[in-house]
Amino acid sequence: MTELFDTRWNWHPEPINFVYTYTIRPGLAKGWGLHKEHEDRYFLLDGRMEIVCYDVRPDSKTYGEISKIILCPENPRIISIPAFVWHANVNIGNTDVRVVNFPTQPYDHAKPDKVRLPIGTDLIPYTFPPGINGW
Repeated sequence: MTELFDTRWNWHPEPINFVYTYTIRPGLAKGWGLHKEHEDRYFLLDGRMEIVCYDVRPDSKTYGEISKIILCPENPRIISIPAFVWHANVNIGNTDVRVVNFPTQPYDHAKPDKVRLPIGTDLIPYTFPPGINGW
């Protein structure tokens, strides 16, 4: 058994009101994406994933920095990606990655809170390893 979330953790002030899952095939990256109004909160179900973040929040102590978070079965955890942080999710394993997202707001099909850039953009100072393709 693996616990995904428990309100007794007092982990996040926002309630869980929307949940979805997505898959990333080996050798692919999902991103770059940025939200202006909500946070993503990820839990890895299967596979190995690296999340590459680029912080564009002017008041943040990590402004302008790249950071990486590895999600793997050996260290199960839920992580949060704040609004105004560019992020790309990369499958770094040999099997499909399956992730559950508990975003702080439900998806609005009429007006999505999502800004996208291609994986190879010059606007973010990061180069993905050879063989990683975006979708």
